[in-house]
Amino acid sequence: STPSLTPSWLNQLAADAIMISSVLERTVVGREAIVKVIQAAGGLYEAHAVVFSASFGDRELFEYDALAFGGVAVHGVVTLTRSTVGEIIAVGVHHGPLSAVNKLSSALKDILATELGASYFLS
Repeated sequence: STPSLTPSWLNQLAADAIMISSVLERTVVGREAIVKVIQAAGGLYEAHAVVFSASFGDRELFEYDALAFGGVAVHGVVTLTRSTVGEIIAVGVHHGPLSAVNKLSSALKDILATELGASYFLS
């Protein structure tokens, strides 16, 4: 069996799921690419705490506070949309403030540009 991914909702992604994020220049398509981005971003956090979560209909929402880059505060909102069979088909990951967004995007570009493609990041 494959090891469980963190966060656990990554295990429920549909093969053709999409993700839109404030740290990416365009939509990410496919389970593998989404897992790479989420795990790379999570690896940048020095601290992370979910401060709110809710489910309604086919949607889930998580709000979190994190620290990265030696104490830079990041606020994030994750939205998950499920199909009728329960797989996650769409992910939204939105961050603030802008200075933190820019730092995250730049760090992710350093980690992922070769593997994922430079077109996902601002030049």
